[in-house]
Amino acid sequence: MPMTSQPQPPSNPAVPATGADASEPAPSLANRYGAPKRRLAPRTKRWGLVGALAVAVGLAGWVAVANSADVTFKDLSFSIDSATSATVTFDVQKDPADTAQCAVQVMDETYAVIGWETVRIGPAEDGVRSTRHTTEVRTEYEGVSASVNDCWIVAES
Repeated sequence: MPMTSQPQPPSNPAVPATGADASEPAPSLANRYGAPKRRLAPRTKRWGLVGALAVAVGLAGWVAVANSADVTFKDLSFSIDSATSATVTFDVQKDPADTAQCAVQVMDETYAVIGWETVRIGPAEDGVRSTRHTTEVRTEYEGVSASVNDCWIVAES
């Protein structure tokens, strides 16, 4: 029986030969760059989003409860009386038995503090939670704004 050889396909000059042998196939993109990443299933994405939302709501609730103040304040008004003084009026809400201190400040046009006064607010004799206070603050020079910076409960000694 005579042997017949199979015809060879013509070589394509546009495709460069790779490897030692020109008949060796070119590597696939997956071999070169790695397999494509698997995507998350829609159900997994949805549960991940629900879980993240639940954690965020829980964290926000915890922060709101943990930072609930024993004393709150509200600025009502201020007046710049002269180049060296200002008057600030504010309300304070606290437990009537507690003593609080409030830091009142006067600022210039660059928001630099030019006057500072700490006001002590003692226990209320009549059991009222909210009290109104007016204080005069001495300044280095004429201010443009005044407000309560913060209030806090102090321990009686």
